[in-house]
Amino acid sequence: MKTTTNAHLKQPVRELVITADKVTNDVERLQCLPDIAERDCVALEHSIYDMLRILSVDYDGGSWHYYRLSNGGFYMAPQELKAYRIRCDGNFFEGEVSANTAGIIATAMAYSHLSFSPRGSRFAHAHELLSEFIFQHPDVRTIRAALD
Repeated sequence: MKTTTNAHLKQPVRELVITADKVTNDVERLQCLPDIAERDCVALEHSIYDMLRILSVDYDGGSWHYYRLSNGGFYMAPQELKAYRIRCDGNFFEGEVSANTAGIIATAMAYSHLSFSPRGSRFAHAHELLSEFIFQHPDVRTIRAALD
């Protein structure tokens, strides 16, 4: 797959669309986090939950959907289909987003945070894969505003 760079936006421009597929098979679901984080899979999972708890007063736990991306990436999103008010103190972002978008934001922030850990290179790579998907997502402007 050929990748070029949009110099103005510093974002990858891909010729193929990256798709997200919800993981519904229980065995496959159990393998998602280890595929991304290896022995740090519990740390990743809890970091994503904690990140959304920090970002949104509307999140108080619950079940999550897992999504595999066609480029090898992964993200999680709350199963509860409601809007989440997101507030990012670091960049002054405030907005209301869908559960799916909230999950993408929380997963990207968790990857970024964990990329500074001793075994952080796998999380930096996972962040890159998710970023490629984000740039094609319908809510790209909102997601990028929350992350920047």
